[in-house]
Amino acid sequence: SEMCIRDRLNEVVVTADLNSPLHTTQTGKVSLTAKDFVNGNNFMSSPDVVKKLQGLSGVASGTELISGLYVHGGNNDENLFLLDGTSLYQVNHAGGLFSAFNTDIIKNIDFYKSGFPACYGGRLSSVVDVRTNDGDMKEYHGSFTFGLLEGRIQFEGPIVKDRTSFNVAMRRTWMDLLTAPAIAIMNTSRRNKQNVRYAFHDINAKVTHIFFEKSRADISLYSGNDLFKFRHKEYLFDPEPTNIDKFNLQWGNFTASANWKYIFSHKMFTNITGVYTHNRSKFDYLSEERLGYIEGTKGGIVKEQNNHSTINDFGYRMEFDYRPNSWNHIRFGSNYMRHLFVPQNYYSKYDSTSQDELTEKVDSRYKSNEFTLYAEDEMTLCKGVKLNGGLHYTLFGISSTKYHSIEPRAAINFRLCNKASLKVSYTEMSQFMHQLSATYLNLPTDYWVPSTARITPMKARQYAVGVYTQLPYNIRWSVEGFYKTMDNLIEYDGNSGMLNPMADRWEEEVRTGKGKAYGMETDICYSNGKTSVDASYTLSWSKRFFPDLHSSWYPDKFDNRHRFSVNIGHKFNERIDVYASWNYHSGNRMTIPTQQVDAPVIPGVEKANEGMMIYEMPNNVSLPAYHRLDLGINFRKTTKRGFERIWNISLYNAYCRKNPFYATVQQNQDGTFVGKAHGVFPIISSFSYTLKF
Repeated sequence: SEMCIRDRLNEVVVTADLNSPLHTTQTGKVSLTAKDFVNGNNFMSSPDVVKKLQGLSGVASGTELISGLYVHGGNNDENLFLLDGTSLYQVNHAGGLFSAFNTDIIKNIDFYKSGFPACYGGRLSSVVDVRTNDGDMKEYHGSFTFGLLEGRIQFEGPIVKDRTSFNVAMRRTWMDLLTAPAIAIMNTSRRNKQNVRYAFHDINAKVTHIFFEKSRADISLYSGNDLFKFRHKEYLFDPEPTNIDKFNLQWGNFTASANWKYIFSHKMFTNITGVYTHNRSKFDYLSEERLGYIEGTKGGIVKEQNNHSTINDFGYRMEFDYRPNSWNHIRFGSNYMRHLFVPQNYYSKYDSTSQDELTEKVDSRYKSNEFTLYAEDEMTLCKGVKLNGGLHYTLFGISSTKYHSIEPRAAINFRLCNKASLKVSYTEMSQFMHQLSATYLNLPTDYWVPSTARITPMKARQYAVGVYTQLPYNIRWSVEGFYKTMDNLIEYDGNSGMLNPMADRWEEEVRTGKGKAYGMETDICYSNGKTSVDASYTLSWSKRFFPDLHSSWYPDKFDNRHRFSVNIGHKFNERIDVYASWNYHSGNRMTIPTQQVDAPVIPGVEKANEGMMIYEMPNNVSLPAYHRLDLGINFRKTTKRGFERIWNISLYNAYCRKNPFYATVQQNQDGTFVGKAHGVFPIISSFSYTLKF
């Protein structure tokens, strides 16, 4: 007999993290997936995209619990948020307690803070590119979460098996439902009736269809809305109220995108996307003094104010990916966006029998076109050296004014060895729109305006260099340095308090200046499957120069010299995992007077001797340092039907540090001034229950 010997080679799977800094050419890129949001120490037990980004090196968070993002010394309006290719202008709920991204439907996020690829433009400081999951083509499944302040539900599955799928996620707060009974009880025992209601929702929906192996399309929709209503009625004589005050705020987004992907060959494919974005904010106020009418006279006062702001964008994004050979990877494309800005549709009315009716109207509108072309080539120059060179061109037109912006991009990766890379990048960015804000809070009364003939586009130039290593024992370490300059920045001084200047005269009431930021940031990560540790430290400077404010450079409000964060997670077993994070940064800055000088006495003029405040420079005082510990634990259980149940308990600010939320200026008896910081948020506990089915 003959013996046959057969050698069998088992399947070999080679895995590599293509987004690892060792392999990519870009500096300052961070990629996140859905797994990065499963940790259990989230505010109100709700995973949040913006708060996750706030914990990264090189990013300042601004004020506590406000979803601000100040990247490499930039402002909060200098971040491009993309959701499946569509721009989002308002990304906050509840004044920043939550962001507008539902993590239940997120597939991945690419975050860039330097070394921007040529395909991105329109903002100075960062890009947050969020992509949502396609629905499952074979099975139905989803999840439901019940939290302290919000509820979420996500469901996906096939419409036509292996051909068409859907994925839907909804989120809503029930703060209005929790407060309604308490308000009703309070109103039964007093003559002044009040009703306060706040609610927000997010709805994401996506339908994906596969035409054949090389062609597929999807449609993505998003709707987000915040609603705040306040009603006050004062009763002096029953049954009619004598005074009525109504206050209504609404803001949010609606976006839609239709995307087609086609593979021409193994060397080339394309994505073509049609996009539409609608951003809105409404502020309505009505006050009626009806005492005169009730007493039988005609005396009465009616005050009415309506302030509406909208943005409508529609256009396309076209991108091509071409690999002619193994040492060239070419990306090129074109984008077009038609912007319709209505910064302010304002109506104010004051009606009284004692004087004539006063009415003020403002209807400010802008139409602009933004057209871009871009191309880049990622080349392998030789063994261990890759260069990404690109160009981004933008034509921005408004009325008879046209701006041309040519923005070079370059990044190079030197592979020092198998476990280390050195990267250098240079990027230019332009921004053709500005958000006017009277405060550091991101309020719905803020509005966006485009560059005009008088207000030129903002420009930024950024250099970055970094070393990235893979050390023994599953440790990754990197260090990056950056230097960034910003020109044509604008700033409103906030003389109107919480409100912005009227949109028909905003160009006269803003200042122009420039900024610069530089620093160093380092990250270290460790994971062994059960325990993970991520730590980062940033040393940075952020400065501004506005000639109308000060004759030399001065520190920015969020010039935090030191920032440090550490996140630890440990999985005890399949049922219990715990998390902890500690964040620290140097205090934000504020402006206080250095002295008070008596004004000259003018005969015959009353109060002429009042003191005048003398300021050394803006932001001349640093507030106390910020630090906070968050803790969380997940209890998991798999049911007999294969469903997963997760109980989460989270502690925000576990040792109850009263971090500064706002500051006031006080004058001492000797005439000197001192700033006083006020903390608001104590320890906050929360829970959530999640069922995955």
